[in-house]
Amino acid sequence: MKNKIIAFLMMAALALGLAGCAGTNSPASGTAGKKTLYFIPIVDTGAYWSPMKKAAEDHARELGYNLVFKTSPPTESQKNEKHIGFLQEAVTNQAAGIAIAPMDPDMFDRKVREAKDAGIPIVTFDADVKSTENRVAYVGTDNRLAGEELGKQAAEYLKSKGITRGKLALAAVNLTQTTMTYRQEGIKKGFEAVMGADSANFTWLEAIQDNDQASESKRQLEGQITANPDMVAVFSLGSEGPDTGVMEAIKSQGKAGKIYHFGFDYTPTWENGVKDGLITGIVDQDSYLIGKTVIDILDKAVRGETVKNNYPIPVKWVDAAQIVEYGKIKQQQFTTETK
Repeated sequence: MKNKIIAFLMMAALALGLAGCAGTNSPASGTAGKKTLYFIPIVDTGAYWSPMKKAAEDHARELGYNLVFKTSPPTESQKNEKHIGFLQEAVTNQAAGIAIAPMDPDMFDRKVREAKDAGIPIVTFDADVKSTENRVAYVGTDNRLAGEELGKQAAEYLKSKGITRGKLALAAVNLTQTTMTYRQEGIKKGFEAVMGADSANFTWLEAIQDNDQASESKRQLEGQITANPDMVAVFSLGSEGPDTGVMEAIKSQGKAGKIYHFGFDYTPTWENGVKDGLITGIVDQDSYLIGKTVIDILDKAVRGETVKNNYPIPVKWVDAAQIVEYGKIKQQQFTTETK
């Protein structure tokens, strides 16, 4: 009997040892045996990023993945380095797949290649890396084309008001960020395409960078308005800082309805400016669709299916009169969770 008990205990220990090797809690398996995907956006809150986060969470759950979110605040001083560290963490933890919004195409290039060499498929979104052969697909807006659409709409609007000359301002969170650079290029191209010969009568002022601090974009734009009484339009390139700062500057200088304001992406903040004429129109990205598509393409790549190189998501022009009703639809896509 004693020998039988010993033999039973040995068999049980062996079985537990084998189960430990299989490891449902191993990094690649995630929780309860699920494969783990890493999702690394620039931030995960706000009117653009929040619907994207919700869509990624919902779709990953539907497909049976454990989804790990990694991001940092807009004010993070070493943001690129921190997010490259998240990429390394995903590689170290043997993630089944990685989705990342690289803020700099060069800085993220080497680490994306390392993930590829480790056999981990990467999908980029919102912005791309330099060596596109190292990721399986890009999902998101072509920021040059999005800027071009905003530039065209702004030029059409100014022409409809009989405005064919004046100063033009730009405000962004970070002027070196790839998306901001591409948007500026697109805005100027689209504006000139519609204005034609009259585009030579406009002057683009030095772009404002506020690091997502509304007080800073307000201060700088107030200075530009004072120094340039012939300013006719300002473009805010996305995020709460410049969106709010620009509207506050236009209001404080008594320029509502005289300086026209064109922006990127829906935010409830715009609704505060509609009645007072502080926003003229926006181009909006379908960030919920971006989040869902990112997970869908990453799932296909993980399962070894063929995917396309690019999955472009178009933008939609929304003029001020439509923003409130449009916002009712958009806010249904927001996640109530904050981090």
